[in-house]
Amino acid sequence: MSESRDVRKIRRAVAFLRITLGVIILFTWWENFQKEIYTSQGITNLFTGPDYGIFTNGGGTLFGYRAIVQSTILQFPGPFAAFQMIAEFLMGLGLLVGGLTRLAGLGATVFFLNLFVAYYGGSEWIWTYVLLTMSALTVTLTYAGRELGFDGYLLKKRGAPRYPFLW
Repeated sequence: MSESRDVRKIRRAVAFLRITLGVIILFTWWENFQKEIYTSQGITNLFTGPDYGIFTNGGGTLFGYRAIVQSTILQFPGPFAAFQMIAEFLMGLGLLVGGLTRLAGLGATVFFLNLFVAYYGGSEWIWTYVLLTMSALTVTLTYAGRELGFDGYLLKKRGAPRYPFLW
């Protein structure tokens, strides 16, 4: 049984949303890489720096976020910065090419939600992160990599995965 034309249009639209999120994450990753955010000092400055620090500009007020970051991430900024660099790159790449999309989408959902909580109370307009969070959640829940993505290729070659979060 073939899909209706409307269903194919919806699948294509969600695939474009997925690709857009991948581009956004990779573009931001590249900017952060150039700014040396993914270093011990860079990640520390991201939170506490005098120019663009999240906490310096009033963020981190929701759910005790500031205290959590200070007692975890800022205690080991080097390893966290390396993890962040790799995780952001893999999320963006997965979303762009539609590979392991549900896993990448879930990571992006958590990532954008974290940014919302981090910047809450500060001077940045946080509602962008709500839109990004909900977009990533939509991509996660709709198997968006199966249309115009590597997940679709895997589905045709291997069938449905044993673990549904893969493809």
